[in-house]
Amino acid sequence: MKKMILIDGNSIMFRAYYATAYPGAKLMQTGQGIYTNALFAFVGMFEKIITEDTTNALVAFDTKEPTKRHEVYKEYKAGRIKMPEELAMQIPLINQYIELTGVPIYSKAGYEADDIIGTMAKRCAKDGYHVEIYSSDRDLLQLVDDRITVNLLKKGMREVARFDPKTLFETYQLTHEQMIDLKALMGDTSDNIPGIPGVGEKTAVKLLQEYETLENVLEHKDEIKGKLGERIKEHEELAKLSKQLVTIDVDADIECQISDLEKGEVKTSELITFFQNLELHVFVKKMEEPTAKMESWEYKVIEDEHELGKILKPELAIHFELSDYNYHKAELWGVGITDGKHHYFLSPDFALTSINFQMYLSDESIKKFTYDYKAAKVFLLWQNMEFNNVVFDLLLSAYLINSHLGKEEFKRIVSNFDYEDILYDDVIYGKGAKKGLPEKEIYERHIASKAKAIFELRDPLLKQLKEQEQLHLLNDLEIPLSEVLAEMEYSGLLVDQNELKIQGKDLKERLETLEKEIHELAGITFNVSSPKQLGEILFEKLELPHGKKTKTGYSTNVEVLNDLQKHHPIIEKILDYRQLSKLHSTYIEGVRQNLFEDGKVHTIYMQALTTTGRLSSLDPNLQNIPIRTEEGRKIRKLFIPEENKYLLGSDYSQIELRVLADMANVKGLIEAFNHHEDIHTKTAQEVFHVDEVNSEQRRAAKAVNFGIIYGIGAWSLSEDINVTPKEAQAFIDQYLSIYPEIKDYMENIVNFAKENKYVETIMKRRRYIPELESPVYTQRSFGERTALNAPIQGSAADILKKAMVDLYQYLKKNKKQSKLILQVHDELILEVPESELEEMKEVVPKMMSKAIQLKVELETSCDVGTNWYELK
Repeated sequence: MKKMILIDGNSIMFRAYYATAYPGAKLMQTGQGIYTNALFAFVGMFEKIITEDTTNALVAFDTKEPTKRHEVYKEYKAGRIKMPEELAMQIPLINQYIELTGVPIYSKAGYEADDIIGTMAKRCAKDGYHVEIYSSDRDLLQLVDDRITVNLLKKGMREVARFDPKTLFETYQLTHEQMIDLKALMGDTSDNIPGIPGVGEKTAVKLLQEYETLENVLEHKDEIKGKLGERIKEHEELAKLSKQLVTIDVDADIECQISDLEKGEVKTSELITFFQNLELHVFVKKMEEPTAKMESWEYKVIEDEHELGKILKPELAIHFELSDYNYHKAELWGVGITDGKHHYFLSPDFALTSINFQMYLSDESIKKFTYDYKAAKVFLLWQNMEFNNVVFDLLLSAYLINSHLGKEEFKRIVSNFDYEDILYDDVIYGKGAKKGLPEKEIYERHIASKAKAIFELRDPLLKQLKEQEQLHLLNDLEIPLSEVLAEMEYSGLLVDQNELKIQGKDLKERLETLEKEIHELAGITFNVSSPKQLGEILFEKLELPHGKKTKTGYSTNVEVLNDLQKHHPIIEKILDYRQLSKLHSTYIEGVRQNLFEDGKVHTIYMQALTTTGRLSSLDPNLQNIPIRTEEGRKIRKLFIPEENKYLLGSDYSQIELRVLADMANVKGLIEAFNHHEDIHTKTAQEVFHVDEVNSEQRRAAKAVNFGIIYGIGAWSLSEDINVTPKEAQAFIDQYLSIYPEIKDYMENIVNFAKENKYVETIMKRRRYIPELESPVYTQRSFGERTALNAPIQGSAADILKKAMVDLYQYLKKNKKQSKLILQVHDELILEVPESELEEMKEVVPKMMSKAIQLKVELETSCDVGTNWYELK
């Protein structure tokens, strides 16, 4: 039987948007600020409906114009929430996508998509087609018959309820004709269809099972007893009106013909360009095949020492293809090498056993090019091999040119520089559980092609770095830092496993006790970790005040719980439970899962991830260990030095404020810092016009001192210091009048960002800010705050990185046993033997304070301990 697919475009479009616009989610957008979240989800659903076998289909859309239903009932769909601006902006993109797939689109003023679908469904069924309708609107169930099936989307395309006459009756005990009467009786708040007030779905179903039709219900209204009968009598006309409103027009006056619904050819090249322009590269991957771009270049597999010796020379591009992002544990899948003219592949076994290759990699006089120097260096250290004198790193170069690129994969990065002679890793290897090596020739060429890309992009990227005055960042900071971080990661951090057991046992026992106390206070046993169950207990059983219930349940986030503390003692227990549960799962278990055989954790520092230039870490994330609570700080007791050594920590004091003072040339702050005054007390004295500052005044001054860096507004400041927004604004105004240079800096840096589309640090590190060009006010406001903060936070990162490089080179040059083992925020931690302790207590803070010369002194502190916890 011929098949026809009819799609409710509006329904799927809205579902796509809200599936990716849940509270707290950051909407997907391009580097230029174009929103793509709805399009992204729409494409994912659409691709599962429209397959290669689809020959006939139609996507129907509503129009903005009123329909016949509005003429009958002016309040039809009144009260509907206005379409979000971010979704409205994506409608043209969704239409363009559908057109490129070859699927026809139809809409007509005066008719809803339901009417178009209903009319075409009946026409097609009559013409011998089996019709498949896709929507999330239950109104369409009235169309179900032997030739028409309705597919209701519940969770994207992951959960689809398929209704034919049999399943419809099994679900509702009603026929498709009765679905109209069901809606007429119960109404529909989403469309503002009144129905009979007080009649819900269960009551409506019972009425129809007894009387079969709405007309029969109304005819026998006098027989129906009680309040239900009274309601039916009182609202009979509403029921009739509702039936008129919910009935789909299956004979609409539309010009669309069955012959118009033949699916056209997919415009593949245009569709790929469309996805590339919108930075939806996951869809580009799907459209590419492993054999699609086998360009006319050859590669050679090197298999013996003599042959390898002939090709090894200075300035080769070398790429190490690893099986996993965690290079501490990864396998080598192969090595690509090129001199720009000749391209080679080395098998893992040969690369890791070749004496010539080991000598070449370790030779500090031979220049080499690569991608992700740190990853390759750490991997090779685990193989007892060295990798030295890398002078070009494609990853770091791309990251410096545009810090948004660092988080992307190889293909995405090179595509940004118009290099297309390479495929996505997912296309070659698959992903998730299906990830693995394909045919030998395919992955060999892929790995060789990465080396080729490194070589061919070196000159244009270095040229761009030079134009942006960033070559020194690559040569003097980021590449040397890769060596520092590689040594830190490989050295690792020793874990006190006895302390790990003690803390794990203690947290588990405390969690069990808290859980019992929570159950007793609730009067019922439930899963405390389930937000859904917790919401039902708090807001239904205990009847605490709550916000609106959503499809996923009540919100029980920390803000909600904090507001409820005064209402019930259970709240404090729940907050404690969550805090301890987080510590146990993220840190105790996180450390345990990442322990190596040497008793250490070997974290991964993400050098090219953050847009500010700061480092982040994972497996485990040692930078996010909480320090505001004693329970959180105790986690630091887990980390200890090796035998007969100490941990030494040196921390920058108020580095971002000092950077602000320097960049904005704030004379009052510069003078205060250089005279070692308490900057918060100094600010409070100026703002409040007092000599003696109390704790509240200092706290307020501290809040604005640090908040101003992040573009804090009156509302946020008022929340921080417990005053009204008006008082907070007056405080900010007074602050900016005392330090007028800060106000000038804020205005100038935002104007610079708007004109140049980026801001930069004291070392010329750039942060592009596409949000400044967004048509959405909240995004533009975020862009302005970013423009204020990024140069300051990024400059602080530059200073810390420079200190790390200087310190590492000092230790190496002077052949010290002391070594850097950890970087957290503005602090460096070293492992130091007792014989070098006094020297390091003097050298480390001094080198950190002299890393970069500013108008203000860079003040540092220094602590020593037998575990990380002891470093105050």
